[in-house]
Amino acid sequence: MQNIKNVILFTLFICFFSKTYTQDSNQKPIEDQELKNVENLFEDKNYEDVEQFFKERDYDKVINILGKKEVDSKLSMREYYLLARSYARIGQYSNGYTLAIQMYEKSSAKKDTANLVIAYNLRVENLTDMSKVKEGVRLCDEAGTVFRVQDSIELQKLCFKCGVLYYYDKDYDKAYDTYNKITKKEYRKLPVFTGNYGLVLMGLKKWDEAIVNFKNALKYKYESKDVKEINITLSNIGLAYIKQKKWKEAKMFLDSAHRSFTLESQIRGHKTLNENYFLLYKGQKKIDTALEYLERINDWNEEIFREKINEKIYSLENSNKREHILKKKVKVIDDELITSQKQKLWGAVILLFIILVLLSIVFIFAYNRIRTAHENILTEQKLLRSQMTPHFIFNSLSVLQGMILNNEEKKAVLYLSKFSKLLRLILESSREKLVYIQEELEALQNYMDLQNMGSKNSFKYTLQLDDNIQEIGLLIPPMLIQPFVENAIIHGFKNNVEDPEISIEISFKENKLVCLIKDNGVGIDNGEKTPMSDKKSLATKITSERLKIISKKFKVPSGVFIQNRSVFNEKGTQVTLTLPYKIDQND
Repeated sequence: MQNIKNVILFTLFICFFSKTYTQDSNQKPIEDQELKNVENLFEDKNYEDVEQFFKERDYDKVINILGKKEVDSKLSMREYYLLARSYARIGQYSNGYTLAIQMYEKSSAKKDTANLVIAYNLRVENLTDMSKVKEGVRLCDEAGTVFRVQDSIELQKLCFKCGVLYYYDKDYDKAYDTYNKITKKEYRKLPVFTGNYGLVLMGLKKWDEAIVNFKNALKYKYESKDVKEINITLSNIGLAYIKQKKWKEAKMFLDSAHRSFTLESQIRGHKTLNENYFLLYKGQKKIDTALEYLERINDWNEEIFREKINEKIYSLENSNKREHILKKKVKVIDDELITSQKQKLWGAVILLFIILVLLSIVFIFAYNRIRTAHENILTEQKLLRSQMTPHFIFNSLSVLQGMILNNEEKKAVLYLSKFSKLLRLILESSREKLVYIQEELEALQNYMDLQNMGSKNSFKYTLQLDDNIQEIGLLIPPMLIQPFVENAIIHGFKNNVEDPEISIEISFKENKLVCLIKDNGVGIDNGEKTPMSDKKSLATKITSERLKIISKKFKVPSGVFIQNRSVFNEKGTQVTLTLPYKIDQND
């Protein structure tokens, strides 16, 4: 029941998040305002008023002055820079990007490398703000061929933006290498470095290092009293602790972020915080609480959706074609709704497809594993038979040769008769999964007769079969009893035991077919380790595994139990075989 609830929860989570897809992740990198404040590009005393307005962040005045000049005359490189940055600061990134391209083209034509690298910085910055990740990544890869040694400071500034783009692209290794190219001490102390570097470390699952960097960034943010960035950093620290399953520390930082959040802080910040709370309670298996935060996430998704619509509308309202505003509003909303519905539908379809594929893979692997195990046991059993048969045939032929050389013709004929009969039974049974118990015992009797005839120290044996078994057509797997009889003869009687004897008793009671094999040999606890005892252990292990598989198929109990007869104050070994069986319906 718990697993089903988790699957439902995960499905809802995917569907909600597919509604408002955006390049913003749970841990959106920090705006590089601190870096912008320490920039000191170059001086231009001809436009002191524009420079002053830019320093005072009066970007509308900068745009008004330089926008008019652009119509009447050409702008200098510095003016292109100020105008592009001013557009970007008020959120008109497309205008800023267009001016950055113009600056790039003019500096390329003039082979003005100094301004070319600045244009690269502007282009990458605007692409980052527009969430055009792939295009920005390609530009970052290209920029490495342009920068020179003397442009190291501009290159380090570019690394701030490119590191963020690589992070968005989930290329955390490249983001890590890019941030490590920033060697200037003043830059590495900036919260924009420590905060974003912490996110990259989280991408690499270096949680402890990430937390250290977030806390360093937090010190500076408290000094600047930037509530928005303080809350984001606290939330990121909480997430890092969640990844380490340190629930107490995670909740402490998430609660700190929650207490200082205001409605004006940032809508996406609220969403990110609720997502982290969701992960916190989901990780602790507090499903009901996690579902509450999932509902809140959906509410914030709606707010983000409305915010995006308002941004689109604001952009349209500032265009020169005001007569088309209403049409464009409707188109924007329709496009957003259609996209949202498609994303929901595709998200659900893909999720169901993935679940079906995973379930199919799990089923196939489980089936193949069981089938392979079964086949391995049968193969190993056949291998043991094949190992026994050539060895047995070789020994039998040697014994037969000796009888012929000693002119024991009658004995040789009898031996050959039993040998050929046994060989035929073994070959026939090896092709069958089940044989009648009488046939198995006939083969066993021939085997023991041959062993007695070829041995100097012969042994006595008894075969006892309950009368009720004679009346029932019982089928059993072949060659289950023989390995234990062979162990008794070769291993149990190896020390010339006096009056060696083997008894085999088979009974059928309470739907259990039990074979009891007793010998009066050396026993199993003599402490001597030999290759034969290894073979005995292997035969016992394979037989046990084979019995488990067959008993499940036949739905009857089975097993092997070996003990020293010393527990009964007797000599030798006792093997209790509970055999799987099948009753022949035609009998």
